[in-house]
Amino acid sequence: MKVCILSMQQIDNIGSLLQSYALKTTIAKLGNEVEFIDIKKRDEDYRLLGNYKQEYHEEREKDGLLGKISKIDRYTVNRLKIKRKSVEQGLVFDEFRKEYLNIDKKSRHYDLCVIGSDEVFNCLNSGAWGFTSQLFGNVAEANKVITYAASCGSTKYEELPEKVAEKIRKTFENVSAFSVRDENTHKFVGKLTDKSINDNLDPVLIYNFDYEVEQAALPKMPKHYCVVYSYYNRIHTAEEIDAIKGFCKKYQLTPIAIGAPQFWIKDYIVCSPFQCLKIFKKSDFVITDTFHGTIFASKYADKFAVLARASNKNKLLDLVGKIEMKEHMMSNLSELEEKYNLLNNKEKFDSIIKEETQRTVQYLKNNM
Repeated sequence: MKVCILSMQQIDNIGSLLQSYALKTTIAKLGNEVEFIDIKKRDEDYRLLGNYKQEYHEEREKDGLLGKISKIDRYTVNRLKIKRKSVEQGLVFDEFRKEYLNIDKKSRHYDLCVIGSDEVFNCLNSGAWGFTSQLFGNVAEANKVITYAASCGSTKYEELPEKVAEKIRKTFENVSAFSVRDENTHKFVGKLTDKSINDNLDPVLIYNFDYEVEQAALPKMPKHYCVVYSYYNRIHTAEEIDAIKGFCKKYQLTPIAIGAPQFWIKDYIVCSPFQCLKIFKKSDFVITDTFHGTIFASKYADKFAVLARASNKNKLLDLVGKIEMKEHMMSNLSELEEKYNLLNNKEKFDSIIKEETQRTVQYLKNNM
């Protein structure tokens, strides 16, 4: 069977790339030929949102001089180094897409389109495509459409403009089977279709990366380090910076940023997605406030702490509940020392993943 995946593989984000790779490889192992198609902005759909978009300004650092240049402060030299490294990191992402996702290979028609995983239903965010009915089943180049572990992120049904809800409800008629990855998305989809809905874990959780991690050669690393995994400069307040710096100093750990830089961290490590997983595995501690960072830590880190943000608490709290990692959640960074003394229960985690992997394979087999 010829299958296309409609997902967020073009986003420069390690989690997005690894979930794309994991889902592609899982489907291919079932005997299918797999390619990716890109998200298309549809002006007629985009206009249905009007001026409504969710923004989380408090989670982003404000640029200096009206946003035209980066801030000028005591971290200015480091910011300049980060800009250079960010270019290098972008090239690594591009190479991964070409080598492991075969991103340039596209056909005109497919037997099946799988929409997911990641926040493919998050139509109220401020992304470039806004709302596009393509992500909700309007895929002309496929005979059949299903979803896998789709998420609407911070979008809630109650916040949808009426015309957007109507368009989604109509477009969902094209979807043969629904799979979502969190409770908020289950409720969202349930209000827009009468079809049954399956709950499945993110592809990064159910795929075994052991071979890829073993083969990955690490870049030069500090002897003892704490991974800080977040979005670009999201950890930017003096309070949060001081808390992490103080914690690392006390336990003699070098803070490193991977995936995206934090302007106050000197060691921004450029790495491939597979190297990222190995860096988590070799870490002394991990601090993250992202969905996939929590997955990487749960799979590979011995010690870690997770901080939920307003923009991701729906999916993040749901995730730690499903994989029984609630103990690693923090309400604020003052709890870092408490989490430092908490060991990851890998045995319990592995048992959950084994069962969920079987459910995933069965769902795909039943609906392909």
